[in-house]
Amino acid sequence: MIWCQVTSILIPEKGDALGYTILEDVTEQHNLREQREQFISIASHELKTPITSLKITTQLINRMIRNLPEPPNEMVKLSANVERHITKLAYLVEDLLNTTKIERGQLALNKTIFNIFEMIDGCCSHVNLTGNFNIVYIGDHMQKVVADQHKIDQVMVNLVNNAIKYAPESKDIVIKVERLHGSTKVSVTDRGKGIDSESQVHLFDRFYRADSVKSTSSGLGLGLYISSEIVKRHGGEMGVESTFGEGATFWFTLPDDENFSIQMDNNN
Repeated sequence: MIWCQVTSILIPEKGDALGYTILEDVTEQHNLREQREQFISIASHELKTPITSLKITTQLINRMIRNLPEPPNEMVKLSANVERHITKLAYLVEDLLNTTKIERGQLALNKTIFNIFEMIDGCCSHVNLTGNFNIVYIGDHMQKVVADQHKIDQVMVNLVNNAIKYAPESKDIVIKVERLHGSTKVSVTDRGKGIDSESQVHLFDRFYRADSVKSTSSGLGLGLYISSEIVKRHGGEMGVESTFGEGATFWFTLPDDENFSIQMDNNN
């Protein structure tokens, strides 16, 4: 089997159109990509078990330290730092796993009906606990959606964490949920520096990181790509609205489901 890339070009010529078609053999590139994806998938799976074990062990150690009569401040800081970095590593591995699943069309959805406010409140609780940022929720607290709760939770965590990481001066992070015709729209707004129009075009590309954040923040450039693919799998859309210097709003939609509407009618 030979993998080819086909490019067709139409050129106007004296009222007619001339066509050129280029066929390029990309079998080698395709095979290399398959090998890379396979390696990432295997490595990520192998890393998950020891990372989970490390995370549980660190949480137990932190609990023991906090229960000491007078735990040394340095010990408390170091143990909390270890747990934070292990959590970050777990997120990176999860991103790599999701990327390979997306590329292979294996990102399955387990849809259920859930209260979106309760989900947002749960996944953003860590932000309010720090005291450095304030989550402002706008919308119906009883609003329900049909989606894969775990994956939408992942999308929300990514958007909120990005707001904290790239707009640290914006103390209020506004999460708005609104009903549209046939769908629910969720948006996350910060009052940071905003995103220039040139970067906005590529934000949802795989491994893309804007030049303005490469030197100040670490990451793989996969979070928004994975989030947009999760939303697409749900049949929704994802986008960004930003004026440089005036903050940014990331939004996504979740379409209604016929079975969801029927069940909601029965519950009412």
